[in-house]
Amino acid sequence: MMDVHLKSPMSPLGGNLSSKVSKAATVFPSHVRRTFMSSPVDYTGEIVRLLDDIATQTHAISAFVAEGSETITYGEVGTQQITSEFATRLLYRSLAHDGYSCLILAKSREQPLTFPEEVPHGGYVVCISALDADPRAVDQPVCGTIFSVYKRKSSTSLPGKYIDLKQKASDQVAAGFVVYGPSTVLYYTMGHGLYSFVLHPVAMQYFLQPDQRLTIKESSSAVYGKRTIVSSNTALGKGVKNYVDSNHDVKMYHTGCMAGNVALMLPNGGALVKPDAHLLCECAPLAFIIEQAGGVATDGEGTRILDLTVGDDYHMKVNFLAGVEEIVHEIESLGKGKPAADTAGTK
Repeated sequence: MMDVHLKSPMSPLGGNLSSKVSKAATVFPSHVRRTFMSSPVDYTGEIVRLLDDIATQTHAISAFVAEGSETITYGEVGTQQITSEFATRLLYRSLAHDGYSCLILAKSREQPLTFPEEVPHGGYVVCISALDADPRAVDQPVCGTIFSVYKRKSSTSLPGKYIDLKQKASDQVAAGFVVYGPSTVLYYTMGHGLYSFVLHPVAMQYFLQPDQRLTIKESSSAVYGKRTIVSSNTALGKGVKNYVDSNHDVKMYHTGCMAGNVALMLPNGGALVKPDAHLLCECAPLAFIIEQAGGVATDGEGTRILDLTVGDDYHMKVNFLAGVEEIVHEIESLGKGKPAADTAGTK
């Protein structure tokens, strides 16, 4: 089996920076607008401007990460340490006054973030993991931002309410994540395929790269996640351990964050695993993205992530297993104590 590496993407304008290539390059807002026009989800186009605002704010997060340090572990800007809370504040300041959302659920905050009554309140709820990173990673190669968008359930033009967080994962309007590494890459979907965009360091725009839908490759059987999962006594932990032990060519990789692991899995294949992941801020958006790329996402025991509904606990956590369908089902089967050969017969 070949090794897989998280490589810096090519220039967003391709190898030949001619005027023709430049004119043909698709920027993120244009792609979102075109997708919206083919399948509108509201009457005003708020979702287009909301996604553009989120993407624009990740430019600033990317700059702060790059300015702070080569590794996020020691990242600071002046006296300000670059943390998830710091990134959450950046996103809140932008979204609180754009008038397109009514509520933000941040993984790093115990309570949802509401907006002042005097500002406009839009029709969407935003769930974010503002700076997805492993604080215990010694050499942090990448970190990321994960986001998803739902339509609000309460009356429009009023502040968001708790009922707006009681969402079914499959009701997402849009989802995406950004990986901050050697280059900054944004992945997003509105339910019509998965696309990636590279942030141009000079133009400060996200350019479509490549010019086609992304699908999960099946060239690798690797597992992406912390190796400590194999010592877990859960069904998911047993499934991963048995899968790794029974396939000598299987390797485990961990970039230091879920967003980085997904970005590594998409062009190579395999399966991503994380126990006790945040449903609304991590599992749901990544499950939406992975299914749009042709994969599957479950709780490790056969339940589809996008079939889950959040009740009173909006910080609900679940196990997360996603990737190539055959590998996901094999790990699930092994976690139940069944031999891998029975996988096809149980699904």
